[in-house]
Amino acid sequence: MNLKKELLRITSKFFDETSNYSSALKEYKQLLFRISNEAINNEEHRNNVQLENGVAIGTLWAANCLDDLKRTLKFIKGIDIAIQEKIHQKDSLHILYAGTGPFASLILPFVLKYADFNITYSFLEINPLSFEILKSTIKKLDLENHNINFINQDATKYQFPKNFSPDIIISETMQRALDSEQQVSVFYNLMRQSNSDTAFIPEKITLAIGTSSYKNDEPSIQQKYYREHHKVFEVSKKALNSGEWLFEKKSNKLGFTEKRTILRKKELSTASEIVVMTEITIYKSEKLFVNDSGLTAPKYIKDISNNKKERLIIESQYVVGSEPKLELKII
Repeated sequence: MNLKKELLRITSKFFDETSNYSSALKEYKQLLFRISNEAINNEEHRNNVQLENGVAIGTLWAANCLDDLKRTLKFIKGIDIAIQEKIHQKDSLHILYAGTGPFASLILPFVLKYADFNITYSFLEINPLSFEILKSTIKKLDLENHNINFINQDATKYQFPKNFSPDIIISETMQRALDSEQQVSVFYNLMRQSNSDTAFIPEKITLAIGTSSYKNDEPSIQQKYYREHHKVFEVSKKALNSGEWLFEKKSNKLGFTEKRTILRKKELSTASEIVVMTEITIYKSEKLFVNDSGLTAPKYIKDISNNKKERLIIESQYVVGSEPKLELKII
């Protein structure tokens, strides 16, 4: 089998409005796992890498992100919009993909789709096992002559070399509620070294305090409904320059302003839980809303179905470190 032709056959379906996307994405994953010769299922590939600014997930878990079909398709469509914008503005492009996992699966479709354009790709991955499989995958797909650079470093600390100027930066290194992984620190490190017109994907991530409720008193047979009350944290170029992201030079640490959310009696009367809600603008029109993906699944905080108080005050502040998360205190 010509793996390169098979990759092109499968990934071209992502850009065909008449395609069965679910089937195409399953084929895509099967092809990539086949290329890895199933070595990716070894026990060692299940281990996360603990870093100063959060976790880099294990090779197998990174590969299995392809199972989140809506997430994968939305990211691919968003990246395509960004590339099409940029190739109409410039003669050459540089795309940096930080946190590639073992397959660089969000960018592989474009290496072939835009093979006739002058595009340089930089693949940045810290997990050494993922990094080795990534290089092997590119070789087996016969893509080595497509201007691909490999960088085995921590994206939260990587410093751009001279004349290194990405036009598009892609990094999906996150879980719901921006827990555990390095997305925020990756964004901060890479965007502050970039030009003002560099496109970052995802373009914006917001966390909000919300509540869940049921339509009636039978939760076992009713779907949950979520209501957003107050946005408390944002990852975007606008937020980076807003004064809510605070870099302390003395401690060399990134900090964020604290937010206060007040839930009053009227809002609490129908609520059963307090949750953190995640919304992602991947690029322009491509978005992931609540429960569209594992990345936007609400995070349960507290059961308030028997709440008797007139109001609840929730103090929230995002923190970075070995266990990044939105810290909450309910008063």
